[in-house]
Amino acid sequence: MSSTPGAANARALSASPGAWSNKSLRRLQVATAATSLGKWAFALTLGVYAFREGGTAAIGLVALAQAVPATLAAPVLGLAGDRFSRQRVLLATNAARALLLAAIAGATLEDMSIVVVFVLAAAFSTVSTANQPARAALIPVLARSPAEVSSATAVMGSVDTLSFLLGAGLGGIVLASTSVPFVVGLCCLSYALATALMLAIPRDARPAKRRHESPTVALAAGFRTVVRDHDLRLIVGIIATLSVVDGLTNVLVIVTAIHLLNIGTAGVGYLNIARGAGGFAGAAIALTLLGRSRLAIALALGSLAIGGPMILLGLFPHVSVGLLAWGALGLGYVLVKVSGVTLVQRLTGDRVLARVLGVLEMMFVATIGLGAILAPALISLIGLRGTLIVTGAALPAVAALRWPVLRRLEIGAPVPQREFELMRKCAVFAPLPLATAEGLARRAVHLDVPAGAVVIEQGEPGDRFYLIDDGAVEVLQDGVLRRQQGPGESFGEIALLRNVARTATVRALRQTRLLALDRAPFLIAVTGHADSYDVATELTDRYLRARAAPTRS
Repeated sequence: MSSTPGAANARALSASPGAWSNKSLRRLQVATAATSLGKWAFALTLGVYAFREGGTAAIGLVALAQAVPATLAAPVLGLAGDRFSRQRVLLATNAARALLLAAIAGATLEDMSIVVVFVLAAAFSTVSTANQPARAALIPVLARSPAEVSSATAVMGSVDTLSFLLGAGLGGIVLASTSVPFVVGLCCLSYALATALMLAIPRDARPAKRRHESPTVALAAGFRTVVRDHDLRLIVGIIATLSVVDGLTNVLVIVTAIHLLNIGTAGVGYLNIARGAGGFAGAAIALTLLGRSRLAIALALGSLAIGGPMILLGLFPHVSVGLLAWGALGLGYVLVKVSGVTLVQRLTGDRVLARVLGVLEMMFVATIGLGAILAPALISLIGLRGTLIVTGAALPAVAALRWPVLRRLEIGAPVPQREFELMRKCAVFAPLPLATAEGLARRAVHLDVPAGAVVIEQGEPGDRFYLIDDGAVEVLQDGVLRRQQGPGESFGEIALLRNVARTATVRALRQTRLLALDRAPFLIAVTGHADSYDVATELTDRYLRARAAPTRS
């Protein structure tokens, strides 16, 4: 047999144009573009409708009506992405939102009560909270490599930024020459298109519900996972800080344009255009950095981009500095958010990923509101320029204080694609966080086994776990053939998990290529993760109990 380190495999990943070549990810990205266009156009149209019907107070009321139920529902609806096919969750939520938009278009066309429209809008916002966690959790399932996860998440960020520019911009132009029902109807069509695209994405299988897991425990799993993992706590805290800054700047953009820069209400539009353009540039930078697995660097650069120009504006208020600050805000926001979400995807096990992302979604909604509430209080306490300086300093301070930890979370060396694919498809390793699977892929070695060669001998000590890359093996117990195994199947876990001698002999039926993982990294990964350990012990228990059935080695 000959072996070569997996990390040195010629198929190791480089930066990731491959995300676009992945048909399922491509369809998901186009569907996201359709829903993002509809989302931003509808948000603009709903705000205009509320203002026409009830003035400024109505705008605040509809925002509150959408935010409160969405905040409460996010952790609950996040569970859907872990209990059911994430593709089906996206399909259902897109279809439901298309129907709700059709109802809103009908309600405004028939001049129904504003209360009816607000209730439907609140339902739309609530249903939407199930979409983001399921979509972000589906990306690692569809991706063929860690680099595709990073690049696909970055593309989603650029799609949402471009959709903001097109949806809010073109939506306003179309609304000016048509009507509220007409624009809402167009938004409905965009969600119908997204629904059709989701039908073309393969349905993903979800793991069975864990034994003895009560509904309360299941709902709390996302919070519990974040609380117990200090790395996740850090990333969620950074994203929450980003969201507070977002809420602050949503208020500051108005006050800064009118009272500090003296460019009037039109200046609010100029600053927002600068933010949108910066966000688009940020998405391009994120795609480059994340494609090269530079997550911590992207997060740090984003924090500095948000902070530096905002502090500069507080010290030297000028229109050019204001445009720079809001352009940098858009750039930095995309970098921090995309890198943060990607880190959450890497650090969280698949079984609870949608619920953790649901917690993240709740944090987004709640902390944006907190920032909006803090803005007037800070302005009153330390003045507008002081508030700009404090707002700008928040994220760089957090990133600087926690930089050693963030640097440790950097992916680092490229991950060999074939090894990673085999790890992710193996039932024992499938529940593991992406970061753990990446580490295993780097530590694995390939073994080329000639036909007839014995891989493991019954009665010998167990020192490795094996995955079949290509070829086939036969499993014999006491000289009796028990079964044959082919590509994607595995053997060798009983001796490692039970600390016993090999329970069977495994021999290559033809030229076979195996992926081998030494005892220590296998046990550290599997025993250190409850879901993976459950799967492994269920497999070993089943084979050990069934004396007459095929036996694992």
